[in-house]
Amino acid sequence: MLTAVLRRSLSPVSILLGLGLAGCTELSEDPATAVDQDAISTENGLASINGLSSFNGLATSNGLSSFNGLATSNGLSSFNGLMTTAPGRTTVSYLVKCALPAGHQITKQDQLGNWYTFQGSLGLGPTWENGGCDETCQQAVSACMMAHVNTTGVHIPLWVEGPMAALGWGSNDTFPLPEGTFFGNIFHPNSQGVVDAFFCNGKGFDYSIVPGRLGASQPGSPYRNPYLSSTDQKGYCFDHCPTPNTQQTAWGSNIAACPVNGKTFAAPITVWRGETFQAETATTLSGRIVDCPSCAGGKRVGYINGDVKIFPVNVTTTSASHLVIVYYTNGDLVSRKMTMSVGANRQTVSFPPTGSWSTVGLVKLTTAGFILGLNNAVTFSLVPGANPPDLDWIEIQ
Repeated sequence: MLTAVLRRSLSPVSILLGLGLAGCTELSEDPATAVDQDAISTENGLASINGLSSFNGLATSNGLSSFNGLATSNGLSSFNGLMTTAPGRTTVSYLVKCALPAGHQITKQDQLGNWYTFQGSLGLGPTWENGGCDETCQQAVSACMMAHVNTTGVHIPLWVEGPMAALGWGSNDTFPLPEGTFFGNIFHPNSQGVVDAFFCNGKGFDYSIVPGRLGASQPGSPYRNPYLSSTDQKGYCFDHCPTPNTQQTAWGSNIAACPVNGKTFAAPITVWRGETFQAETATTLSGRIVDCPSCAGGKRVGYINGDVKIFPVNVTTTSASHLVIVYYTNGDLVSRKMTMSVGANRQTVSFPPTGSWSTVGLVKLTTAGFILGLNNAVTFSLVPGANPPDLDWIEIQ
């Protein structure tokens, strides 16, 4: 596990998708407050970058200009392009989240006169609020947008780092898996008329695969790995991108720049995920493994008639309490229940309906009972008189 002197961070943030955006609606996030750490905790969930064309980029014909501020009418139009549709406004919400710092926001109308407020968070292109976004700004915001894509729309907490001052370097023990690095410029096509949208793999990209992220089947994903070839089947970042800290190279951390076709992209963002476990790989499994194309790894555990025990869970911090995120399906019309135990801590968990047995939902639980080291287990058990959900996977932070 990597460790670092951490200097600055932001609290986790989230933008919810699938909202019916009408009238005077505010797309808001949890307020981010500065503390004494490096890098940033964030949450993905952008199902697609609406308006992004492989040949025209994001800015063309979308009412968006990198030469004028997002807060101005010439920088982001209210009457054509992104602001005129709900998916387009979701794209705008992530643009503002990535570009502007916490505490900054822009307010825009759509073509019908409805007002929307979009909150800043990561601050990777602060000049774009009222002025232009140059090449450096475009690369940083592009990497941020791509890092937040999850083609299934599932919200998965991430830890992001990069050479930009707004991010900085630093690992976090609750996000141990280096997923990959994103880089490019999605706003304007290159000299060949194609948008530069790239990623490369970290060492954890294919470990305990999660839906919609690297290592999973991603139809319609906007980026590609330029380093994959017949002689390079992994496309690892550290084999191609220079790092300022050789001790962290093997983990794929501290990626400072990535070259492609003679051009170096100097604003990459590296993503780390939490410790994840597929239910179908549980140490104790009282149930049946069911095919589920929309689930992580294409499987879920159903027909549960006893315990589902996940062991060992490695805890590298002295904190007894950790966030456990449980991904599940419940095609019933009412909530289903199970208990979750960690050490002596036991709690009953309610799993609301997800709409179908192939639709993945999640519940977040702050749970005590963890101890330092590998001797931790998370056990799901039946509740007398209640039906259990199907379990997909869990993430522990």
